[in-house]
Order: sequence, then structure tokens, then C-alpha cells
Amino acid sequence: MSSNVTFGQKANNPFLKLKFDSIVFYDFGGNPEDEIITIIQNDDKLSYSVIKSVKLDKITGDNFTKLIGKKESYGGTTASCFEPHLGVVYYYNKKPIAYINICLSCNRLSSSLIIKNQLQGVISKGDKVYYALDGMSNVFRQSINALLVKFDFSHQLDGNSMFDK
Repeated sequence: MSSNVTFGQKANNPFLKLKFDSIVFYDFGGNPEDEIITIIQNDDKLSYSVIKSVKLDKITGDNFTKLIGKKESYGGTTASCFEPHLGVVYYYNKKPIAYINICLSCNRLSSSLIIKNQLQGVISKGDKVYYALDGMSNVFRQSINALLVKFDFSHQLDGNSMFDK
């Protein structure tokens, strides 16, 4: 897979720099009490809690990859639960090279690569830096949810979240 991008997008989107041959969405059990908060475990193995997987077609994969790095995809607030149920894994030669964990409940996204455009609303500096607006935008949430609906994944948006108002 490769994509046509405009000048400057690659600087802020590390996924556009990757050499990968497939992207897979995983529906998995992101439960902290089970110590499952990431799709790829420490031993580079897929989480044992995977319920379903869907390999993205080229167009869907390219569109998602572009969205993941856009500044407009972020800027939302977050809650603190972080119980991701959507895992996105980029593969090259059947080996995971990057991954993303997404929790729509708290509006958080955690990536194995730093997404510069996610880092909005900086608070403090130095060792105690954090970002107040690193949550997903409503448009990005809706785009992700459309894929969850299309693939019949669990944990779809129901419209009742404070992040969807």
C-alpha cells in the first residue's frame, strides 16, 4: 500500500512514512483488570483477547492512514478510562511494525508512533508536559465509528457520549 499525499503531511504523520503491506483492524477486549490495554503485547504478539479481525482494502487503508495524522482529527477532550476495543496494526511481511489502540468511550488513542498533530493543548513543559486536547475530534470519531459499523465490531458509538454532542 502506498498513498498520494500533499507536501508536508509526512512530517506530521509517521504512518505515511511506514513501509507496510497491510493494515488490520481488530476488535479486542481492552480491559485493564485483565492487563489488556494494547493490541500488541510486549512479545510482539497479538493480544489473546481478539474477537474479530478485518484486513482493510487499499482505499480504506489509505483513507484511514491519512486521517490518523491530520490535525483536524484531534483537539478533543478525553476521559480517563482507556479501555480500548479497537486495535489497528500495520504489517510488513506479516510482522507488526506499528499499532494503534483506540478507546471511543474515553476518546483516547494511543499509538506506537508519535503523531505530532495529536499533541495539542500543551500544558507545562519539561518532564511534566502533557496535552489537554489530545483526544479525537468528533469528525474523526464518526469516521472510525462508520468503519466499526461497516465491519460489525463491538463498542460502536451510540450517540450518548459527551464527546458526540
